[in-house]
Amino acid sequence: MTRDTLDDLLDSSAPVGSPVARRHLDAMIADARRPTPRKLRPRILVAAGLAALFASGGVGVATATGVFSWAPWAQQPVGAVQFTMSNGFDCEIRFSAYTAGSDPAYVAQVNRALEGWYRSDDVLPTVQKLVPAKLESLGPIELQPGETLETLPPGEAEHREWIRNWTAWDLAISDAEWQQLSSLGMPPGDPRMEGSERSGQINCLDESGNSYRPGAGS
Repeated sequence: MTRDTLDDLLDSSAPVGSPVARRHLDAMIADARRPTPRKLRPRILVAAGLAALFASGGVGVATATGVFSWAPWAQQPVGAVQFTMSNGFDCEIRFSAYTAGSDPAYVAQVNRALEGWYRSDDVLPTVQKLVPAKLESLGPIELQPGETLETLPPGEAEHREWIRNWTAWDLAISDAEWQQLSSLGMPPGDPRMEGSERSGQINCLDESGNSYRPGAGS
């Protein structure tokens, strides 16, 4: 079976030793608001200068964060990105610091570098340049044999498009982080990061300004 970028995202979002079968995708996404450990995965750094999907800033998200439910660690995350998906959803992804690792001092250095970068003005423009290429590489909404957009249950096409956008943004953020770390002499794949983990959590508002709960009402 050939793996794709969505498989990588699901593996990196699941606890170590818990492979995610594709048939369980909906159940996992429905629980996406719960923080889960993320293993550090070296990725190939991709650069793309395609058109941005949105204007600078997270439209509507900053003033609506009171409707979101964040994990305790996400109250003071190491990094956060506010953005608008191509489907019009306003979202925010937050990340914890890396923990564990074979060299705690080096892991702490990585965390400090990421925290400083996320406090700069360069994060959103850097990430958004990478997203169109990620969306293109993922292709359209994935359909199983015999499925069409017209035969999907109500809300399912929206659900899968949300997964597609979330995947693209997660991959773009990962690449942007590694670009920054590499520029500071901390490239992906350093053995000192082996065994390190982090948590990530996403929250979104739909086009009506309501908190989007994956799988709800579909």
